[in-house]
Amino acid sequence: MRKRGFTLIELLVVIAIIAILAAILFPVFAQAREKARTITCLNNSKQMGVGIMMYVQDYDEIYPFGGGAGGRWTGLVMPYVKNGANSGSTRGVAGMWVCPSRPRFPTGSATDNLGYGCNGNIMMWNSARSLADIKNPAGTFIVVEGSSLTSADSTGPYQYVPLEWPRLENNRTDWQITPPGVWNNNNTTNYATADSSCNQCRRPMARHNGGMNVVYCDGHAKWSSASQFLGVTPDTPKGWPYGDPRNSWDDQ
Repeated sequence: MRKRGFTLIELLVVIAIIAILAAILFPVFAQAREKARTITCLNNSKQMGVGIMMYVQDYDEIYPFGGGAGGRWTGLVMPYVKNGANSGSTRGVAGMWVCPSRPRFPTGSATDNLGYGCNGNIMMWNSARSLADIKNPAGTFIVVEGSSLTSADSTGPYQYVPLEWPRLENNRTDWQITPPGVWNNNNTTNYATADSSCNQCRRPMARHNGGMNVVYCDGHAKWSSASQFLGVTPDTPKGWPYGDPRNSWDDQ
């Protein structure tokens, strides 16, 4: 019997089917990989929460200071978690201090890659609040995924578009995440003013399918969508107003 091969049309149909399946499955695979990174990042966040609460219990229920001449909060928490390392400036590097979705930043040292920042309203420069001061520990964040934008990006067209920030990540956080009230530096009552360190550039980062992992003042950690965590809308471009019960960056 004479063997019959595929016709050109049949080959094109097969190729088209494969292309369609690939178009359907590749995004699914990408989401699955990102889900795995989200889980790893959440485990990092949970360890940070445990370490912070152990520190709080050892120091009369006072949170570690966020930053100061003696180092950063990561250096104070490190003895309790023993995961990762500190750089010479006692900033967390490697291990749990690095988000698996952002292991490197475009600028800065390749090993100085802290991917999380503390709430600068709770863990401040050379000082910190006490657990008793926080009226809603389960609803007030203490650490969240974050990094720095460039100064231009922090004031440019995407300054109030959180879902755009992950593609604009430029450098580590240094130590803190600047709450929304200071993003355009017009609120000098409740938040820090702008300075040469570009504190307003340090933003929460929705790296994981439109959301981020958040550690709260009672030590628990969970994933939150960017819209749920920040509340950025056309009516509230800087997020939930200060004092709003949905706002998790003050201590109300």
